[in-house]
Amino acid sequence: MKTAPYGTWSSPIGAADVARADGAPGWVAVAGDEIWWDEPRPLQGGRRCVVRALPDGATRDALPPGSNARNRVHEYGGRAWRPVPRGDGKGARLVFTEWADQRLYLHDPDGTAAPRPLTPAPERPAGLRYADLVVVADRDEVWCVRETVTGDRPGDVLRDIVAVPLDGTAAHDRDAVRPVVRAQRFVVGPRPSPDGRHLAWIGWDHPHMPWDQAELWVAPLRADGTAGPGRRLAGGDGEAVAQAEWRDATTLYAATDPDGWWNLYAIPLDGGPSGNLAARPEEFGGPLWKPGLVWFHVLADGRLLTLHGTGDDRRLGVLDPDGGDIADLPVPAGTVWQPTLDAHGLLAAGVAGAPDRPWEVVRIDLATADVTPPRPPRGDRPRRADRPGEGDRPREADPPHRAWLPRPYAASYPGPSGPVHAHVYPPHSPDHRGPSDTPPPYLVFAHGGPTGGVQMAHDLEVAYFTSRGIGVVEVNYGGSVGYGRAYRERLRENWGVVDVADCAAVARGLAADGLADPDRLAIRGGSAGGWTALASLTSTDAYRGAVSYYGITDPRAWARGTHDFESHYLDGLIGPLPGAEPRYRERSWVARADRASGPALLLHGLDDVIVEPEQSARFAAALRRAGGRCAYLTFPGETHGFRRAETVAAALEAELAFYAEIFGFRAPGVRPIDLPAGAGGAVPTA
Repeated sequence: MKTAPYGTWSSPIGAADVARADGAPGWVAVAGDEIWWDEPRPLQGGRRCVVRALPDGATRDALPPGSNARNRVHEYGGRAWRPVPRGDGKGARLVFTEWADQRLYLHDPDGTAAPRPLTPAPERPAGLRYADLVVVADRDEVWCVRETVTGDRPGDVLRDIVAVPLDGTAAHDRDAVRPVVRAQRFVVGPRPSPDGRHLAWIGWDHPHMPWDQAELWVAPLRADGTAGPGRRLAGGDGEAVAQAEWRDATTLYAATDPDGWWNLYAIPLDGGPSGNLAARPEEFGGPLWKPGLVWFHVLADGRLLTLHGTGDDRRLGVLDPDGGDIADLPVPAGTVWQPTLDAHGLLAAGVAGAPDRPWEVVRIDLATADVTPPRPPRGDRPRRADRPGEGDRPREADPPHRAWLPRPYAASYPGPSGPVHAHVYPPHSPDHRGPSDTPPPYLVFAHGGPTGGVQMAHDLEVAYFTSRGIGVVEVNYGGSVGYGRAYRERLRENWGVVDVADCAAVARGLAADGLADPDRLAIRGGSAGGWTALASLTSTDAYRGAVSYYGITDPRAWARGTHDFESHYLDGLIGPLPGAEPRYRERSWVARADRASGPALLLHGLDDVIVEPEQSARFAAALRRAGGRCAYLTFPGETHGFRRAETVAAALEAELAFYAEIFGFRAPGVRPIDLPAGAGGAVPTA
């Protein structure tokens, strides 16, 4: 084993490898004896392709080349597709939202015809958007959330639940799309009752976010398929319903948090008292960032397949609603789960991963509790079925040898508001070690949201750094999910304060323990994490530099111009305007750029409508005016979150070059970055 300075170790994990593996499988569905999901295709322009696994293990793309199953509802998007079972019970068709025009389409993956539009062309480009699809077989319709853009301002948008006929008549007849209900400003989770007599949904209004306050509503369904007057069954008044499903025609199950934890409740339709199915200080739900997220599924025998736990201890189990007992599935230690589940009969599916295993769709046999991939491991898989479009699917690259992956562990450090949860990924290489008299540099990863969280899972982006001798620590700062409402609300009116202090507490704690070099710490994050990174750079002296991916730098300007879903988010994070105006001025990192403790690297997609590129451009200009050093890279065609392989690779190499510059080491194979200081100079564009 060779001793070499941290940061200079050679690694087989390249930026291109990270780009090819970027993203995780998305929504899952069980259609008969097939499992369906969608997956990212970074090498194909970042599209999402729906895939189906046949019982024999062969896989087929369910979308033709070029199609992209993704929508823009709430700008972050939501569930964009569903399989439509055939009447003969053999196979299924696919209904999906196409990213290019946001229309719904129907496609037969076993046929040769192109996808057929189901909804009319919008008058405004992408002005009609559809998400959270539910197939209503007895009506030959798909019910979903429709978002209608009515003007040029962020708030010029309407939402309702609509019924779209599957026969295609609405493609050229707008009136054939039937409005079912228009209630709150935000409506998600349409669920017709098993007897077809009622519709349940979740709704909320400004200024609330869905994890602050969201309500479960129900309304009778008329013979014409429209809803009558609705009434609230649960939620509101500081309670947030995250998901609801019908147990039977008289009772709903809901994940809601009247006691500060998202637990599962049985809620009678007649207004009788609700009952907690398994009262415990654990989360059985999460934040509704995207319409269609699923934390539990009602099985055919009445039990519930459910995700539950706290922080890193989130498990998948089967809940007996009568006794409250949960039988967790026997999976390897460290397994973590995405909030997407589905089942049909004794076959279920989910998305699981672990620190040493990439995110993968898994098949769950409810009779035996076996959890396996729906297809054999790499190298043993039968070839993909010879279907049109299969050649469009990129070759699956073998993952880097497990020996190069980090060995993470969970830790907590005392912060000003209480314990702060973190995942520590020390530098690791089978070929190299660092000098015995020098601790390694460390990167603090601040997650987005900020009402989000990060799980200790396989991440080649992390391994890209740790395999080169740079440590990484992910911080679930106050405000993160998975630890109950009280932990989540530490951030209320304290965004830019608690998150900054918690990240610094973890970074300094690692240094105090001798695990990290206190003079070589940096912080990075995307979106809200980018905000925290730049807030930390301008509010503390803990870091040598900061990296911001499409981050917010001026909250007042962002609140005026951002999209409708988050347009009142800062009411809770900083405070409502105009009363909280002094806080907004104090937490404008553009105005505090002269206090930066080091250089900054800012990266932004030019098509970002959630955080406009101007946010990064203004901070870059302000930092240079103050005499600071900064690089600002822009990427045409990218939105909020990079999806194209070439973008991901270029950004990651620029980031490594940035750390090499500020920490003082040479990064093999990476072109040095230019960090111009002072006013003037062109803004570099990737």
